[in-house]
Amino acid sequence: MNRRDLLLQEMQITQWILTKPQVLKGEAQIHLNEQTKLVVICDEDQQQSSLFKDVLRALKLPMNAAQWFDTEQAKRISFTHSPMFWLIVPPVTADEFAKKWANQTAWQTSSWQALEQAQTKRQLWQQIADFCLDEI
Repeated sequence: MNRRDLLLQEMQITQWILTKPQVLKGEAQIHLNEQTKLVVICDEDQQQSSLFKDVLRALKLPMNAAQWFDTEQAKRISFTHSPMFWLIVPPVTADEFAKKWANQTAWQTSSWQALEQAQTKRQLWQQIADFCLDEI
């Protein structure tokens, strides 16, 4: 025992050792519950935007059925059911996630700002409409 440890022991200060320091760095798995039907991966928090609320309304989902993650958090997602994914990330990042979740329904948009363009927004709604028709 070194001098520091002896002093701490004399002062009755308990020393703690982290058994999983990676958890403090955010490396723990994020488990999705069964109620999560839509996973949105975007580095911007747009959960209160009217477009996002319209998407939820079109999918007939309550707000608590959607989970919003940034790209770093998304790398740690694990799930046992089949949620839908909306990837609002650059194409290279979207390809990484598409490979990871190959069998999942996914819509892809390059950025939230791209959704301000009519053509991009139209493509998103067409993807959502196709999904809704498949589910009927």
